[in-house]
Amino acid sequence: MRIHCLENVDKALGFLTEQCVHLENLGAHDIVDGNGRLTLGLLWTVILRFQIQDVVVDRPDGAMTETRQAKDALLLWCQMKTAGYNNVNVRNFTTSWRDGLAFNALIHKHRPDLIDYNTLSKAQPVENLQNAFQVAEDRLGLAQLLDPEDVNVEHPDEKSVMTYVVTYYHYFSKVKEETVQAKRLKKVLAEAEHSDDLIAQYEKLTSDLLDWIEQTIELLNDRTLANSVSGVQAQLQSFSNYRTVEKPPKFTEKGNLEIQLFTIQQKMRPTINGLTFPKRRKWYRRSTKLGRDWRRPSTPGRLRCATS
Repeated sequence: MRIHCLENVDKALGFLTEQCVHLENLGAHDIVDGNGRLTLGLLWTVILRFQIQDVVVDRPDGAMTETRQAKDALLLWCQMKTAGYNNVNVRNFTTSWRDGLAFNALIHKHRPDLIDYNTLSKAQPVENLQNAFQVAEDRLGLAQLLDPEDVNVEHPDEKSVMTYVVTYYHYFSKVKEETVQAKRLKKVLAEAEHSDDLIAQYEKLTSDLLDWIEQTIELLNDRTLANSVSGVQAQLQSFSNYRTVEKPPKFTEKGNLEIQLFTIQQKMRPTINGLTFPKRRKWYRRSTKLGRDWRRPSTPGRLRCATS
């Protein structure tokens, strides 16, 4: 029923108004009654607002681009992507696209594996257009909104060309964004793998040092003296050897492990969202035990273990 059609169109127009889309002298009855001129104008307004206006151009120097009109931004993007291609000089969205080379250049810039640009000839506009449109549809999934006959004319329709070209922009921008995200993910995974390697190395070195500490404590707590002078001298020499030969490198090793622990903590901190450091982890418990055992005294009255 007409009343339902009017209500549906009115809801759509209301949404556009909320999105700050300017609708001048346009009502639901104009669309329902089939006013072709106003309907086409509305469609172009929607395309301009939700497709072309979102175009953002990244400057080669990495600086933020200045604010531009939607049309100018899209034109600048096309110029940057097709710069350096033979016989391509994008100055507008009409005559600059008639020979089809600009469409092929856009595809080749992002996917050189799909088009052999050097084989294209400016003297074959229809073939060039058909090649670009077919590759875009078959390999990129972009709907063919134009036919070669629509573009290979004296004055191609500007709005039609812009509508089609902006599909290239959105597609390749999405691919670029996904590529950037993939690189970031790869970097995160590489850092996580490096952290795992550091933790595995730390666990092994800490375990070896703890074993040495336990053995040394057990040895130093054995106060059974030899029954001869030479035996006592040998025991004293062994203790001196422990203090001057065995202990210093182990003390250095302990210091290196503390540095490695700090490095691991710094790498792990961003991954735990500012929460308390996970002391329940095996390697963290070992670090605590290492610090405690290094300072642990033996039974009162006996030698202390590995005092620093």
